[in-house]
Amino acid sequence: MYRLFCNNKMLVCINFFEHFLDATIDSDKLSSQLFDNTFNKVKNWLENGEENLYIDDVDNDILAAVFKKIFHFAPAAGGLVLINKSIVAIERNGRMDLPKGHIEKNEQTDIAAMREVEEETAISNLSIIKQLPSSHHCYLLNGQWTLKKTSWFLMKSDDEFKPKPQEEEGISNVFLLNKDNVNCFLENTYPSIRLALEKDILKTLN
Repeated sequence: MYRLFCNNKMLVCINFFEHFLDATIDSDKLSSQLFDNTFNKVKNWLENGEENLYIDDVDNDILAAVFKKIFHFAPAAGGLVLINKSIVAIERNGRMDLPKGHIEKNEQTDIAAMREVEEETAISNLSIIKQLPSSHHCYLLNGQWTLKKTSWFLMKSDDEFKPKPQEEEGISNVFLLNKDNVNCFLENTYPSIRLALEKDILKTLN
């Protein structure tokens, strides 16, 4: 199953999985009526839809072709960072979030995750524990639909918590999540993060 968020609504492709996006697309798929119908359905949902859209009857090659036709892909990476049994969180543009950012060209995903955490929070001495589920969301930027897959990693730092928000990235606060404030965070963060990481966040804090 593949789930993609656009603001607070979700596209759910029941039988589709992310690895299909890595396959070479047969050009014949692009000239089929099913491709046109699926393309129009997804594009209309992005631009006008207010409810979740479920797709379970479209060939995976067709769906992959539609995604590649509509979206520019912008991979990102971020961290669920442990310090003293608490999790580092941020406030970005008035919304509760986790430190993350774009992966640079030829940069390894885990290295990008640690770099972004350090840039956005000034927390260093990071080490990765394990990879976590990815989140997927999309947005319209300069007339182009962009799909951002964020690869998440559980990591830790032994440094003292003395953060510095990266203000030029819209970050106004860096704070610690614990049992007392985690529910508030989950209620006010992005639904893509909540769907991908809620179980790991709660498990880590318990």
